[in-house]
Amino acid sequence: MTETLPFVSVIVPVYNDPDGIRKCLTALTDQTYPESRFEVLVVDNGSTDDTRSVVSDFPVTLLVEDEIQGSYAARNKGIRHTNGDIFAFVDADCTPEPAWIEAGIQKMTVQNADLVSGRVRFQFSADPTPAERFDAMVNMRNDKHEIDGFAKTANVFVRRSVVEDIGEFPAQLRSGGDVYWTQSATDRGHSLMYAPDAIVDHPSRQLGPLLSKMYRVGKGSIQLWSLQEDVTASIVFFGLLSFPVKVFRFLVESEGKSSDSGHETPPDRDVDASVFVYLVGVLVYGSLALGRLVGVLNLLREKTVNKLR
Repeated sequence: MTETLPFVSVIVPVYNDPDGIRKCLTALTDQTYPESRFEVLVVDNGSTDDTRSVVSDFPVTLLVEDEIQGSYAARNKGIRHTNGDIFAFVDADCTPEPAWIEAGIQKMTVQNADLVSGRVRFQFSADPTPAERFDAMVNMRNDKHEIDGFAKTANVFVRRSVVEDIGEFPAQLRSGGDVYWTQSATDRGHSLMYAPDAIVDHPSRQLGPLLSKMYRVGKGSIQLWSLQEDVTASIVFFGLLSFPVKVFRFLVESEGKSSDSGHETPPDRDVDASVFVYLVGVLVYGSLALGRLVGVLNLLREKTVNKLR
């Protein structure tokens, strides 16, 4: 019966994260899915610390992508060396639950889905900060993204046939490539379903890393738009002035999330806590808007240089 299960290729990009990849790989060696039916490929993206040394302690395949700096280029490298019928993507700072692969594959096979996104469960400090709360409320919401037709590669399963149809990730992107890639798949008619039992744990971010993340997302969104349409003044306006509205919308949508969504945040201690979360949101979306502005300026500069050549 084991031989009838699909062979799964787990792809994990990593950059300078020895502690994260150690936890991730330790969890992957403790899966309920038969070990003879999956492989793990770790793609190091030019780490300068002892990340590769840590990976070498595990029975996995270590690949190196040091020509292009970016997680999507690293994932592409992994894809090219896979043997599986299904690709399972997870980030190095995520820790899969023991039944992660089994739950994802069961959802895919029973529902005949082409892509399956799993639950990203945030891990909080003993006294969660407003930044941690906001991070969990708005980021990696695969439960909500299913409706919009895309998923985050922190936790997603994809059939090989889908990759053969839509191609690899856009390697030049630094952020947002998973949204673009999975949206391309669903736009072409491939089905996406959410599996709340396919769980990976992810550490919630403090304010500094959260702002840095959203700045990269802002810059990446301009790259995404440039792949699909011309960047106009209206896009700049949206990026710079819409963030307070988006903060309010996210907070309203996150209130009283249904227990079956599988996505939770720490309970509010008091009204002041919600106020601080909102203020963090303003900072976060301000960082997002700044990233978009810088992205637009970079894009316009590139277009000007190309015209002068």
